[in-house]
Amino acid sequence: MLFSCFFAAWLLQAVVAKCADTVAAPWSAADLKSKLSQNANIVSPSNGDWTTLVARASYPRINPAYKVVVEVATEADIQATVKYANKYEIPFLAVSGTHGWPKTLNGLKGGIQISLRKLNRSTVDKGGKTATIGGGSLQWEALADLYKEGKQAVTGICECVSVAGPLLGGGHGQLQNQFGFAMDNLVSARVVLANGTVAVASAARNPDLYWALRGAGHNFGIVTSLQVKVYDVGQWTVFAFIFLQEKLEALYTLVNKIDTPKTRPGKLMITGVFARVDAIDPVNPAVIYTVSYEGPKADMQKFADQFIALGPVSTTITENVNYIDLYTVTGNDKNNAVCRKNNNILGAGAALPQWDMQGLRTAYNTFSNYTLDPRFGASAVLLENYGINAAMKIDPKSTALAAEERTRPILVSAIMWYEGDDAKTHDDARKHAKAMKDAFYRGVDASKEKRHAYVNYAYGDEPLPELYGHEQWRLDKLKSLKKAYDPKNAFGFYMPLA
Repeated sequence: MLFSCFFAAWLLQAVVAKCADTVAAPWSAADLKSKLSQNANIVSPSNGDWTTLVARASYPRINPAYKVVVEVATEADIQATVKYANKYEIPFLAVSGTHGWPKTLNGLKGGIQISLRKLNRSTVDKGGKTATIGGGSLQWEALADLYKEGKQAVTGICECVSVAGPLLGGGHGQLQNQFGFAMDNLVSARVVLANGTVAVASAARNPDLYWALRGAGHNFGIVTSLQVKVYDVGQWTVFAFIFLQEKLEALYTLVNKIDTPKTRPGKLMITGVFARVDAIDPVNPAVIYTVSYEGPKADMQKFADQFIALGPVSTTITENVNYIDLYTVTGNDKNNAVCRKNNNILGAGAALPQWDMQGLRTAYNTFSNYTLDPRFGASAVLLENYGINAAMKIDPKSTALAAEERTRPILVSAIMWYEGDDAKTHDDARKHAKAMKDAFYRGVDASKEKRHAYVNYAYGDEPLPELYGHEQWRLDKLKSLKKAYDPKNAFGFYMPLA
């Protein structure tokens, strides 16, 4: 009874604030609950589950102001919640992995969190060429389900994030050099639209929505399930290196040499990180570099040998790694520190055509300086060359994804990990991340190319062309489709188009 009164009071306040000249119809929490399935839940801040449900990787920096959480159990629950929210003009946000960090998420005030986590089942479809994945699935859940059937799908690199979230913005990961981005492997999706209706998006049905979902999908609806292409699993070989800072330029000159479509095999993945490893160097950050290959060690040895020749201070080789264990071996599993929650994360990504040595050194020195501050000592920098061999073969006009994403093989972002919630620390973190981003863009700026940031790594203050592409026709089409599918901008909290 107390919760019903609380929920009713909140909804009434929202209605009165937005529609002062109208009288709201009677309603209550029980009214909303009556429209949901038996397994759906409505959770208030006083409920013991609240803290877990609203936890975010980037909290408290990113903290959407929810008044209530609806744990949906069916697609119809999502429809009912969206329609109810529309009736009383309540903002809402659908979540699953809760690892997004753009500051635009803080625009949600006094809203409903629609938790999709119960929609987490994944099954391989008849014929074994595709799988259907629930919209609330985390990657480790989906990967485990598919692996039991001897299959794998293109997903992100961290197993604790959702499947749908990265895909809607592009989806970079271990398999993209072979099969394209995660979104390139989307066959169809079921989507709850802003008006609460359901649409199927595919090449044959609602092709404009299908186009928009692949690259700007967060703006167009709530994905309840995805049908994606799957592939037979293989065994991986992983070389993990640690280099001292004096090897920085030699290392990334080698990476520039290897990472071209003509010289890089499809099954090779190469990624790096700046991080402090006091046991290796108590003064300067180390460069941790991972070279992974889907296949036996003998097939990748000639590539590994080039890194070994540079003189790493540490080399670890792991053979016969299955796709599930690959996340653990590469440090991206759900139990790793990268997946912790309620520890501020601030990112500011950039996409680069190649490594610029002057900008790279400037970024390294900047990182070295600010991580001497105990507040930011646990921070890192992502230096990712996933490979774009397969992505380059897809017509950039066929999806909403910015064309630059298919021609720039490098993703880079400072990852500011820090504790606290004071304005100065947040501001200092932002300034450091911006300095890093500007340093990495040095080569792009010097060559008069236009800046591009991967939407899922963006900070949230970038101009639209930097995120969604500099072609005017692409931006015009996205804005036109946004007006058609979401005229009131209900889906306007994650890197919004409007």
